[in-house]
Amino acid sequence: MLTDLERKVLRILYNFSHSKRRMPTIPELEIKTGKDEKTVRSVLNGLVRGGYIECKDGNTQNIKIIYTRDYDSPF
Repeated sequence: MLTDLERKVLRILYNFSHSKRRMPTIPELEIKTGKDEKTVRSVLNGLVRGGYIECKDGNTQNIKIIYTRDYDSPF
C-alpha cells in the first residue's frame, strides 16, 4: 500500500509524462510536493522497491512507470 506522499509522487510522474511527454526533474518534484531533495529521492526509491517504477542510473528522466494498481486513477 502506498503512503499519501508516494501516491502523490506517482500521480505527478504519470500526469507529467502524459502532459509534457517527459518525466519531471528532482527540482520539479520538490516544487510539486513541497518536500526537500532527500525526501523526494527517498520516495522514488520506495516506489522502485515497491515495483511501481523503474529508474535507471538514478536519473528521473529514465523513470518508467510499471505498476499503478494501488493508485486511484483511471489507468
